[in-house]
Amino acid sequence: MLKQSISVKDQFGVKHSIQATVDQHFANTNSYSNVKHITVDGEDIRPSFEMLFQSTLSGKIFKIL
Repeated sequence: MLKQSISVKDQFGVKHSIQATVDQHFANTNSYSNVKHITVDGEDIRPSFEMLFQSTLSGKIFKIL
């Protein structure tokens, strides 16, 4: 697994630059379907089927830009 810096937007429209854990195919494809989880404020958040990430700590929902 590799770490990649990506930008996300929360449901309030605030942009965040965060770390994502991606598989080795991400470097070749840049496909966000290769994102395994994102890390926001120390919390690892896995994607839903719609590629949205909901934090259980803050309740925020993040979308990759």
